[in-house]
Amino acid sequence: MNILAIISRDLQKGSTKYRIGQYLEYLMSKGINFEFVQRGSLNASVVRKARQFDLVFNQKCLFRYSLAKKLIANSRRILFDFDDAIYTRPGNPHSLLTGLRVKRRLHLWLKRSDIVTTSNYFLARYARRYSDSVEVIPMALDLDTWKPSEKRFGEKITIGWTGAPVNVPLIESLGSVFSFLLKKYASVKLAIFSGQKPKFKCPFEYYSFRPGHEPAFVQRLHIGVLPLANEEYSMGKSPIKAIQYLACGVPVVGNVIGATGEILNVENSIAVSNEEQWIRGLEKLITNGELTESMGRAGCEQVQKNHNLKLAGEQLFKVLVGS
Repeated sequence: MNILAIISRDLQKGSTKYRIGQYLEYLMSKGINFEFVQRGSLNASVVRKARQFDLVFNQKCLFRYSLAKKLIANSRRILFDFDDAIYTRPGNPHSLLTGLRVKRRLHLWLKRSDIVTTSNYFLARYARRYSDSVEVIPMALDLDTWKPSEKRFGEKITIGWTGAPVNVPLIESLGSVFSFLLKKYASVKLAIFSGQKPKFKCPFEYYSFRPGHEPAFVQRLHIGVLPLANEEYSMGKSPIKAIQYLACGVPVVGNVIGATGEILNVENSIAVSNEEQWIRGLEKLITNGELTESMGRAGCEQVQKNHNLKLAGEQLFKVLVGS
C-alpha cells in the first residue's frame, strides 16, 4: 500500500511525530510505504501525482481552498487527521474573515475525506458535525521508553515541568506558587526541562532540551505540573505531557479542561483552576507520599491501557487499510 502524506514541516514536529512519525517502522513492516510532502511544497504536480497513491493522508494541513479541492478530486481515498482545535488558534482569536476562511478549508477536508481521525472525543464531536466516518486514535507513547523508575521518597520531592519554549509563559505564571512552596517546604525542589529557560524569582534546576533526554527527566519527578490556558484552543488538546508524566508514574496537578479530562481524573491527578488551588493541590501531594505513589500507579495503568503505542499502531493500521 502506498500513501502520500501531507505534513506541515518535518517528522520531528510534535503533532507529526506523535500522529504518524512514531508509527512508521511498524507500518512499513506491514507493507505500507509513505511519501511525504510538506504543505509549502504542494503544487499542481503533487495534485497530478496523487492518483498514483492508494491513500492521501493529510496531517491537519490547511491550505488554499482551490488547491485542496483539486487534490481531493484527484485522490482515490483520503484520511484527514487532526489533534488540535485548528478551527481556532491559541491567544487572540482570528479576525472574522480569517476565521471563516480557516473553517471553510477545514470543513472541506472533514466533509470530503473518506475517514477522519482525531486524538480525542472532544475533537471527534466537532468532526462528526461534518463527517459520518470519524475514529478516535488516542495520543500514544512507546512504553518501553516511557515507564516508571525507582524513586526514593526520603530524598527531596521534585516538582517538574517539561514543555516547548512557546509554553514557557504558562509555567512562568506559577512563579508565585513555586516561591511560596519552596520557602515553606525545605524538602521540595523545582526542575524544568525546556528549550527556553523560564524566569523565576525562586531557585530551580534547569535542563536545556536535548532530544532523547526527556524520558529520563520525567522519570526523576515526583509531581508533574500541567498549566493550560483557559481558552477554546486548549480545550481540544490531548496534552502529550500529561500522558508522559502518567506513563512514568508521576501524578499530575494541573488545569483539567476539555479533552484533558479524557486523560486526567481524580485517581491520577488533582485539578486546579486558581493560585490557591494550585498551592493546595501541590501541598496535598508534597505531604502525602502514599497518595503520590498511588496516583502515579493509577496513571501508569491508565496509559498502558489507553495510550499504548503498540495498540494505537494496530488501530491506525486498520484504519489505513480500511479494515
